[in-house]
This record gives sequence, structure tokens and C-alpha cells, in this order.
Amino acid sequence: MLFTKEKKRDLSPKQGIFSSAFVCYLFPFIVFGGYLLYCILAKLMPHAQDYYLIHYLYTYDHGYISRGLVGEVISWFADTVSDDLTRWVMTGFSVLLMLGMSLCVGKAICNVRFDKERLPIVLFVVVMIFMIPMPYKFYYMDMKLDKLVWALTLFSVYIADTKIGKWIVPFICTLATMVSPVFIFTNMILITIILLQEFYSNGFSAKNGIICGITYMSIIAVAIFAVVSEKWVGFESATEMADYYFARYAGEIDESTRESFNLWLVDYFLPFNEILSTVSNSFFKYWGMGTRTFLNIIFAIIPIYVLLGIFWKKTIKTEKNKFQKFIYFLCAISPVITIPLLVTSWELGRFLLNNILAQAGLVVYFVVKNQPAIVKTCNEVKMFGKKHLMLSIMVVLYLMCYVSAIF
Repeated sequence: MLFTKEKKRDLSPKQGIFSSAFVCYLFPFIVFGGYLLYCILAKLMPHAQDYYLIHYLYTYDHGYISRGLVGEVISWFADTVSDDLTRWVMTGFSVLLMLGMSLCVGKAICNVRFDKERLPIVLFVVVMIFMIPMPYKFYYMDMKLDKLVWALTLFSVYIADTKIGKWIVPFICTLATMVSPVFIFTNMILITIILLQEFYSNGFSAKNGIICGITYMSIIAVAIFAVVSEKWVGFESATEMADYYFARYAGEIDESTRESFNLWLVDYFLPFNEILSTVSNSFFKYWGMGTRTFLNIIFAIIPIYVLLGIFWKKTIKTEKNKFQKFIYFLCAISPVITIPLLVTSWELGRFLLNNILAQAGLVVYFVVKNQPAIVKTCNEVKMFGKKHLMLSIMVVLYLMCYVSAIF
């Protein structure tokens, strides 16, 4: 099972705050729902702008376009796209993300609530990664499609251990890939490793093997098709393509937005080697973005990955089972899948942080599943933190504050 119902030790005769399953789910709903309500009441929800606006204007009129699903669905209900419409759509994505996070966090807490050893670990990782550092900007105020992709990923995680729900996982993952192919390079690692673990934990059962195979193949097929189909869009130039989709926008397009559109769409009309040079030139042209990305990688991404690397190395060393070691090894090397994005995009920090969030989700999953090597490593980290309390507090505060600043 994805989240086992094994109860290890009582938390003071079943009288802890999370003794009720209802409270386990209510806690994340209140936290995430509170964030969302605040953003809505404070009118902080943005409308789509700059080159992200294109994702809400795309349609499949001229063939399949990667990241075109959202715009295609919008076109079923509206001929033009206004700022208010994109704001409502993004608010809907935020609601779905809040629901996905609340369900997964609630289920995790519910299944470890009577275990004195695992409950603090789950709560720490959840609060540290999913609640405090970046709730406003990333979870609710961001205009990118990452929110919807994460919501779909979390729904897959939530139903992956149910008899009927597990068969829906391949469809949801395919949908996430259609929303944004970035899914395969970032948080896909979360659901694919969970499916692999389920396959192994259930004795390599044929049923779970089929689910793994269908999911992996469908994601890969859609991702490859997205790359191939870029050459079939039926436009002669980026300018022609931009003008076509601008016609669906009810607002005003300034020159900077037009330039960012052309910069985004030029990928459809250049060979791969020229795409790399274009990305490189853009990175240095928008020097503020390039400098910020560089600082983020040096002062946040690398330190976090060093800590994760130490964690997975210790876990692999502790684990005795060879196949389980292999699964942990996949977790450790998961940043490798972001390499294609790192050489074709200037949003390096965003993609790496998505991968970090996926790895944090895997830690929670393995702790909830009561994998001994993971639990032991987490306890060793906890003991180290107690022994070097001031240092640990400083590291935690530094990472929380810096990651919050990034988003």
C-alpha cells in the first residue's frame, strides 16, 4: 500500500492532537486553505502576463502544441482571453493544488499519527518544505502551469494505492505531460518512484507492473510527440505564430510582451543548436534574471543538494536489500533528469527547486511507508540536530528565508 495503515507506538494513549483522522486532514486544509483565502481576499491572485500569457492563448487549431492543453480547453468556452479570465483560471489551479496537497499531507499524517518516531519526522518535512518557505508565491500567486502539474501529480500520489484509483494514474500523468512537458524533467520522479516502490513492495505483481509500464510509456510517448509536433505547427515564423494567438487576447500587448512572445516561440522554428545559443543570449541579455539564477544556484540549490546527497548516501549505505538500494539510488540521481532543461532554459532555479520538492515528497512517502533505512537516517539527522541545535536552527532559517526569497 502507498500509505500503510500500520500503527507502531501509541502517542500517549491515543490522545494526541492527531488522534482523529478528521483532524489529520483538517490541519492541512486549514493551512493551505488559509493561504489561498488570504490571497483571494487581498486580491493577490495575478493575471497571466509576459511570455507566460501564451499558455492561455494556445489552441490545437494548427496541430498539437506542447503546453497547449489549457488554452485549448479555454477555447471551448471563450473566443477571447481576458486578464480576468486568466486570473480565474489560475485561481482554479490554486484550489486544485491546495486540495492535492491537503489530501496527501492529511493521508500521510493520518497513517503515522500513533507513531512517536515517524510522526515528528513527517511533520517536520511537511512544515519545512510544503508549508512555510513558499506558500504564497509558488502555491497560489504564480502564473506558470507548474501549479496544475503539481496538483495532478499529488492526485496521482493520493490514489496510487487504491484498487481502482491506481488505474487512473497513467491517465493523470499523461494529462500532466500534456499540460506541460516540464513534468517529465521535474516532479515526475515523485510518482514514477512511488509506482516502482509499489511494484516492488507487492512482490513484482503483474497488476502493478502493468500500471508502471503504461504510465512510463505514456509519459515518454507524449513527451516525444511534443518535440516532434513542434515542426508541424503550420506557421512560417514566430511573428506569424504570435500574431495568430494575439488575436485571441482581449487586452493590450506592449512591445516587451511581444518580444518575450517571439523569444518563446522561436523554438518552433530553429534547429537544436541555434536554440541553445538563443537561450544563452537571452540569459545574458536579461542580466538581472541571469545574475539571480546564478546566486540562487550557488547559495540555495547547491547547499540543499549537498544535504540531500548526504541523506541518500547514508540511506543507501544503511539499506541491505539490493533492489531497495537501487530505488534510493534513483532518488539520489533524480536531478540528472533536469539536465535537458538546464541547457535549454534560463529558469534553472525553478526546475531544480521542483525536483527538490519531489525528493522531499519521496522522503515523506518512505517514512510513511515505514522503510527502516529511511526512518533510521531521519532519526540520525534528528539526533544530529539536537546535538548541534544552534547550527541546525541557523541552517533551517537560512534555507527557509532564502528559498522564500527565490519564489
